Amino acid sequence: MKYQFILEYSYQFKVKTMCRVLKIARAGHYAWLHEPELGRTIEDKRLLQLIGSSYEANYGIYGYRRITLDLKGLGA
Repeated sequence: MKYQFILEYSYQFKVKTMCRVLKIARAGHYAWLHEPELGRTIEDKRLLQLIGSSYEANYGIYGYRRITLDLKGLGA
């Protein structure tokens, strides 16, 4: 989130200054620029899509326990 903020405001402020204020390493920001989505982020997005689909398919009445069972293929 901080890296995205820096990217959006880099035309207005210096990256070095924003990194110092946000207390993050510049190297981390530049590494993020080259690989913004790590494996975990991609998996999180995939799971979020599956959760949303399960929730909508069950008319928005399933809670987290039933959605978990649904995603595991155990039904509810």
